[in-house]
Amino acid sequence: MINEGIGEYEADDIRKIVTRILQDLGNPEPPLSLAHVRALLDLNIGYYSTANTTLLQDVAARMKVAGKQVLQRPMLLVEAVTKAKLSALWVPDTKRILIDEAVPKPKHRWIEGHEVGHSVIPWHREFLFGDNEYTLDPVCHAIVEAEANYTASQLLFLQQRFSQEARDGSLEFKAINAISKRFGNTLTTTFWRMVEDRDPDSPVFGMVTAHPHYPEIGTGEDGKSIRYFIRSRAFRERFGGVVPEAAYALIQRNATRRKRGPVFDATDVLPNSNGEQCEFRLESFCNTHALLTFGVFVRIKPSMVIQF
Repeated sequence: MINEGIGEYEADDIRKIVTRILQDLGNPEPPLSLAHVRALLDLNIGYYSTANTTLLQDVAARMKVAGKQVLQRPMLLVEAVTKAKLSALWVPDTKRILIDEAVPKPKHRWIEGHEVGHSVIPWHREFLFGDNEYTLDPVCHAIVEAEANYTASQLLFLQQRFSQEARDGSLEFKAINAISKRFGNTLTTTFWRMVEDRDPDSPVFGMVTAHPHYPEIGTGEDGKSIRYFIRSRAFRERFGGVVPEAAYALIQRNATRRKRGPVFDATDVLPNSNGEQCEFRLESFCNTHALLTFGVFVRIKPSMVIQF
């Protein structure tokens, strides 16, 4: 789903890996069964609790890379998971995906797809338990996570199958909701994929934010109102100067006080890279957890010419 920050060659390799997996599964119809994926890849799944650390301690005690014990103090893994607030982890030695049981069930599918990504990307194994300066570098970590997310997106949305079906309908939340059910994915992940990949040649942006009138809805743990700013390829190319705050200002200007379902449907303007004012069709929906808003380019507004 998130392809910004991923190298062209890495993205191509990931697509080839996913293509092979889907072919080995017989190019299944949506929704993709992750149980079938785990069976194909010989992966196991389990659940852990930070309140009961027995499982994590056992995993840490058994954790080896190239036959060498990784952690002499199993509690270090427990401390690391707790401190980093990890939702899940992949344990290569036992080919096991572990998910925090406190994570809401609707999020498990994406999280599992993400960890499958770590398991099938060959170059990820060396990063997961490394301790050198490169593997601990925040930029490197962000790239590795983006690659796992991209793999999850390619898997769960069956690569181009989703884009092809999405283009058959209009970009609106009614259609997003319908196709999310068909592919078995959450509204938020489907919304993200619709913005990025339904029509990459059309300037489209999406935002996952707090509700301007109800900060308790959607505000991140860091206290920020803007959680994600999603952009199609054409938007990045033609509206590169638009910062997240400028797009969120449109939401603040148009948001109604509805707390659930459709929040507003409006038109507003953003400047393109040439400084021209461009009209966008906006639609916003609240799922009670956050505000999801997309904007679709309509036209460049004609310049006003005053004649004397």
